[in-house]
Order: sequence, then structure tokens, then C-alpha cells
Amino acid sequence: MLRTVPQSVAGARSVPPQSLPRNIPGQSEGAIMRRNPSAAIPVIAVLLLNGCGREASTTSPPSATSGSVAAPDKAVDSVRQIDSVEQLSASQQEQHTTALAARDALFTRLSGRLTSVIEQNGPAAAIDVCRAEAPAMAEQVKQEFGVDIGRTSFRLRNSMNPAPDWATDFVTEQVDSPRLVALADETLGVLLPIRLQQKCVVCHGTEDQIPADVQAALKRQYPGDQATGFHENDLRGWFWVEVPAPAADGAPE
Repeated sequence: MLRTVPQSVAGARSVPPQSLPRNIPGQSEGAIMRRNPSAAIPVIAVLLLNGCGREASTTSPPSATSGSVAAPDKAVDSVRQIDSVEQLSASQQEQHTTALAARDALFTRLSGRLTSVIEQNGPAAAIDVCRAEAPAMAEQVKQEFGVDIGRTSFRLRNSMNPAPDWATDFVTEQVDSPRLVALADETLGVLLPIRLQQKCVVCHGTEDQIPADVQAALKRQYPGDQATGFHENDLRGWFWVEVPAPAADGAPE
């Protein structure tokens, strides 16, 4: 069943306020870093991915009752929420698969780059690299998969990561499961939640959980940062993807 998203979704865009291994039993994140900083490298490499992790999102969204690249100014004249993956048409299933692949590609590439930086210079340096290089990585994924893609949150770290118009109500409501939206021109919008992993508190946790050098890097790169004070399993934000309809056989792409 297709349901019309509330009219406010189609209005002018607003900028909303802003799987990793388990911890070693009995050791806090801070303790691991103090006793053996290198032990934290593999598990905090994705601490800057708008919440440090990607939630498996192949399940259907619930019935609707409710690197960074700036969201595009796409006109949203007709927006309909799709209640479940099972209700997708064959072409929409293909679009959904593309959305998941694009999300995974952005996550993997950025996390790989951050791993390398952390191994050489530590997590504070990764914040600088993320701000400088994440937009280019998102642009590469956009071109490779033929999609628009980004990350957003109800508590933003980077003000250049607002939600696209069709997702603003979902962000305000802080929906914690995937959402599928049929947009104009047969484009499919996909919103994929990100939950905070335990290892991510080094960058997104409370003040006493974030090392001093990371705090300094955050103040330098993101003076308006709102993305701290989170706890494990909190909803941190979302990947959003817009996938155009597949080209018809024989039609130019």
C-alpha cells in the first residue's frame, strides 16, 4: 500500500538540528586506548561515519504512521511512502538493491581510509581527514552507482549534511527503521538508520569518554558540533539514497 507522506515533506528544506567487534570484557573504551592505543585502531576506524556503523537494512519498513554531501534541491511534487519491501515493483526492487550497494560502498571506502589514518596518526587525525575527503568519496559513489547519496542526523556534526526534503519529517520523528519513498520521476528514496556502536563513543560519546585530542579536533573542524552525548545503540542518524528509475531497454542512459 502506498501512503502519501505529510504535506510538510514537500515544503522548503530545513536543516534539522544534528559492525563492529565487541569490547574486550571488563574494559572501557578509554581504558583500551590508554593501555594499548593500537588495539582500538580496527574498531574505531569508522567512528566518523555519522555514527560509526551501518545497520543491516534489508528488512521492510513498518507501516507508515509516522562524506558528506549536501542534500540536493529536488522538487518533491508527489511523495508516497511504501510500506514494505514486498510492495516494491520489479524496477523498484532493483533500485532498492542499488541503494544498499551504494550505502555499503561509501561505508567501506570511508572506513578503509580512516583505518589507514588511525594506524599512522591516531583518531584525532581521522577527524581532519574525514572532513576533507568524505565529500569526494560520496561523489565517487554517486557517479559509480548513478545515485544521490549522503548522511544526515537530527543532531548534525557537519552542517553540510541536511536531510533531503522527503526525509525531513522522518528525521524530525527520529524513525529507527528503514523508510522507502516513491519520489517524482519514479525515483526511489531510501533512508537507512545508523546506530551508535560501543566503539564510537570515542567520538560521539559523553565528554568524559572522548579523548582530549579528539575534543580539540572536533572544536577545530566542527565548532557547531551537536553530535556528542550519545550512548551505545542510540539512533545516531541515517544514510539517505535517491535512486532514479532504471533506463528502459534500448533507451539512452
